[in-house]
Amino acid sequence: MNILFIYPKMFHPYPGGIERVSELLCREFLRRGHPVFCLHVRDEGHWDDSFPAPIYYFPCPIDEIEQNGAFYRSFLEEHRIDIVINQDPLAYHKLYAFSKDLQGVHTISVIHNYPLGIYDHLFELIMWSKGEKTFMGKARRIARVVKVPMIKYQFRQTLKNSYGDILANTDLLCLLSSKFIPDLKRIYSKSLDRVIAIGNPNVYPVQEETGRPKKKQILYVGRVEWYQKRVERLVDVWKYLYKDFPDWELVIVGDGPIRQELEQKSQKMERIIFAGYQEPEPFYRDASILCLTSDFEGWGMVLTEAMTFGAIPVVFNSFAAVTDIIEDGRTGMLVPPFSCKRFARKLAVLMRDEELRAEMSKTCRKFVQRFDIQNIAEQWEDVFARLKAKEN
Repeated sequence: MNILFIYPKMFHPYPGGIERVSELLCREFLRRGHPVFCLHVRDEGHWDDSFPAPIYYFPCPIDEIEQNGAFYRSFLEEHRIDIVINQDPLAYHKLYAFSKDLQGVHTISVIHNYPLGIYDHLFELIMWSKGEKTFMGKARRIARVVKVPMIKYQFRQTLKNSYGDILANTDLLCLLSSKFIPDLKRIYSKSLDRVIAIGNPNVYPVQEETGRPKKKQILYVGRVEWYQKRVERLVDVWKYLYKDFPDWELVIVGDGPIRQELEQKSQKMERIIFAGYQEPEPFYRDASILCLTSDFEGWGMVLTEAMTFGAIPVVFNSFAAVTDIIEDGRTGMLVPPFSCKRFARKLAVLMRDEELRAEMSKTCRKFVQRFDIQNIAEQWEDVFARLKAKEN
C-alpha cells in the first residue's frame, strides 16, 4: 500500500516525540514493502539526506488552504496514495474537503497529545507570569482573571468545531490510548465509532541485562519548562530527599526557558546536575529511576524509552494513557497529582530497596516489549487491511 505521512515539520529523529515516532513508522513500513511518502511545510533547516522516504513540500504556508488543497489532491492522485496518516489533524483537517471524494484513499487522523490539549490547564497557563509584584503587574493579573471564562469558552468551541470537521471527513481518528475516549466525549458528544487507539512504538529496542549495576541516579529527560512539564516540581521533590540519600543524584537532561531559574533555585541543594540537551541513551543506561512530573502528556515517550533500559518510571497519575504503561508497584510507581511530598515518599521506597529496584527493572524490560515497533506496525497494518476491505 502507498502510504503518505503529512505533518508540518520534517521527521528529524530527535527534536520531538511525533517526529521520532513518524520516522520509526516510516522505516518499518518501508521494511515491510509499503512505499512511503512524506509531505511537509518546507523546512529550511539541516536535513539528513539518508532518510529513506521521498520528501515533498506544500507550495504555500499552512494557512493558505485553497492552493495547498489543490496540490494535496493532485499529489494523492499522482502517487496513487492508499493511506494518508495525518500526524497533525488539528492543523491540516481543512485539506480533507479536497480529497474526500477520491476513491481508494483512506485518511487516518492521529491525535498525539491529550485530546483536549491545554483546555483543562488554561487557567494556570493564563495566570502564570513573572514580575507581578508591581502595581501594574497585579492589575494585569486581575484583568486576566476576568478574561479566563471567555478564553476557555472560545478554546472549547474551537476544539469542538475542529473535532467535528475531522470526524466528518476522516476514515478513522486514532488516539494514543482508548482511555482518552472519555476525555474526547467531553468535547464531542456525537458518535465515536470511528475512533481507534494505537500506542507509540519504542524508540529503542529492549536492552538485554548486562549485569552492570545501575547508578544510584534519578533522571529527568525532556524540555525544561514551567508549562506542561513542570520540572520545578521535581526540584521541589529533591529537597525532601537529598539529605537522606547522600549516595544518590538527580540528573536533568534537557534545556528550556526555566533552566537558569531552576539552577539558581537548586544552588543550596547537593547532587543535582543540569546536563543540558544531550542524546538521552547513555543516561537511560545509567539511571535507576526516571521521573516525570507533568500536568499532562499524550503518551510520555520518555517512560517507555527509559523502561527499555530497565529504568523504573515514577510519575504523577495525571493523564489517562499512563496506566497503559505503568502498573503501579510492578512496572513503575504512580503518584496522585500533584503532591511533591507523596512523590518523594514513593521515590524513597525505591531508593532504599535495591532488591525491589532489581525486580521492577526486569519487569519493566519485559512489559515494554509490547510496544516494540514490530508489534505497533502490525496494529497499523491491521487497520490498513480493514479500511481496504471496505472497498469491496
